[in-house]
Amino acid sequence: MATALGLLVSACATQEGYRQRAALHLGQSADALIVERGSPLARDYLSDGSQVWTYFVAEQRHDPGGYTTIPRERRIVWTDRRGNQHVRIEQYEETVYTPPRSWMVECETRFVVAGDGIVRDFRFAGDACRAPEIY
Repeated sequence: MATALGLLVSACATQEGYRQRAALHLGQSADALIVERGSPLARDYLSDGSQVWTYFVAEQRHDPGGYTTIPRERRIVWTDRRGNQHVRIEQYEETVYTPPRSWMVECETRFVVAGDGIVRDFRFAGDACRAPEIY
């Protein structure tokens, strides 16, 4: 499951891609949802007899930091002894250091499972709710 999640995070993962993948469960059996995502973290009951199944994922991300080179340009303007103004454009590279950093990302997804065991709706929130787009 961790390998599959790693594949989802790579290659242009977007919230739209995550929405598309979650929408694949609509109209499907709750059994298929359990097979695909595992047991929900929580199950809450609604007044119409349906349930809300909550899934939660938290991941630590890490950027190793390092040095990058940025091309720069500067203009040098001067006046010679005759009063003529000259402009020289110099190009150079600037090395910038970015320190390493770590942070957590989270995704909470809620599926509404009707009384007949069919997934009818879903909602999600969080900066880890990303997947490659299907279409």
